[in-house]
Parts: sequence; C-alpha cells; structure tokens
Amino acid sequence: MSERIERVKSKCELIPHKPKVLSLEWVDPLMCGGHWVPEMVEIAGGVNCFGDKDTGSFKLDWQEILLSEPDIIIFMPCGFDVKRGLEDVEILANKEGWNSIPAVMNNQVYVIDASAYTSRSGPRLVTGLEIMAEMIHPEIFSGCIPESGALKLYGDLTKA
Repeated sequence: MSERIERVKSKCELIPHKPKVLSLEWVDPLMCGGHWVPEMVEIAGGVNCFGDKDTGSFKLDWQEILLSEPDIIIFMPCGFDVKRGLEDVEILANKEGWNSIPAVMNNQVYVIDASAYTSRSGPRLVTGLEIMAEMIHPEIFSGCIPESGALKLYGDLTKA
C-alpha cells in the first residue's frame, strides 16, 4: 500500500497545474470532505477547496461553494455508493449558479463510491487515492477506477 501511495505522490509532485477540487460528503447540510480526504486530494495532485488534513468535515453554505470556483467536484456522500450519490448531484444541480461553476462547465463532476473508497479508514483508501488521481489528472493516470467505483457526469444529468 505504501508503494502505491508513493507512486501516486511522486507522479503528482512535479505536475505544475494543481486544479481546485471540491469534495462533498453531504448536501443537506452541505459538508466538505474532511479527515483524510483533503490529504488524499493533495497527494493526488489537487488543491482542496475546503479544509485540510487536520480538520474534519464541516458545513459550507452554497455561496462559499460558488465563490471557491472548483475545477473538479467529487461527490462522496458519506457511507453511500455511486447510485445514491447521484441523488445528491441532482439536488445541487437545481441550485442557482450550478451551471456557472467551472467544474460543471468543463464536465468535471464525479461521483465516487464513498462507502468503499473514501468514508471508512482502511486499505481501500489507497484505491480511493488512485481513483482521485485519475479524476484529477487523467492525462497521467488511467485504469485506476474499478467497475462501479465512480462515475463521471457530462453536463446534462440525464446523460450521466
């Protein structure tokens, strides 16, 4: 596991472009990913929009999310799979300003199986890290996302 983490870290350390990543663990109330998630984003070559490796999840308001202008959004509803995560995306997609978020405009919205890869501490967090690395830097990583492990959405949610 340490070798896999180091492989991701070493590939990402030299990447000059570090996109802003919004990880959302919950939408009602809005909560960012916390605990180990910010560190996973950082190792995977992104800049976490909210929180750091020393903070837990915390509440956000919609305006804060809009102002953060994330390049990538990863929905990771705590303890739920991709199918359940899609329900959360639909809730936010109906909010004013959703279509103006850079991640949405550039089709960089993902849903991950949080139950398996981000919500629980353990060995599968390493796979979660690799999944994030592919989401954040697909030009470097590929084949990291297990079947049913995550889904990339393309603009119109009805075409996910």
